[in-house]
Amino acid sequence: MASVTASLVLPAPPAEVWAVVSDVESARRWNQAWKRVEVTSDAKQGKGVRFRTHGEDNGEAFEFEVADWLPEEYISFAPIRSPDEERYEITLDYHAFRLEEVEGGHTRVDLTAHATTRGIRGKLVGLFLWPGHQKAGLERALRNLGAVFGLEAEEEE
Repeated sequence: MASVTASLVLPAPPAEVWAVVSDVESARRWNQAWKRVEVTSDAKQGKGVRFRTHGEDNGEAFEFEVADWLPEEYISFAPIRSPDEERYEITLDYHAFRLEEVEGGHTRVDLTAHATTRGIRGKLVGLFLWPGHQKAGLERALRNLGAVFGLEAEEEE
């Protein structure tokens, strides 16, 4: 198993941060890799909400589900896979936001990526390559989330 976390303190209370990270349809505000997000389930919020993300670069679409939902504290997004879908040496299990109120009414946000590794090659990738790649993506998402709350914005590459 591989896991990596990035953190940021935002100048807003947990309720305001929660309103942004739990609004799946507007997730593009903090995840610029998702050029378009559409909710595919009847429910629009809460555990079990399903959504599809679209990337601009290659047009690929990915299916996700809100796997955990604890208002103003914790939310996780897990890829939806069919049982017969090909598995790789390292496979993303979920991304999760944990919110914690800190001094001054601010919110510490921990954004975690967790993956399952398979075989020797997967374990090596999970130890040496994947964490750095994921950490950069998590930090980028947190900077973009910070921009929503007035912190310095992420520049487009």
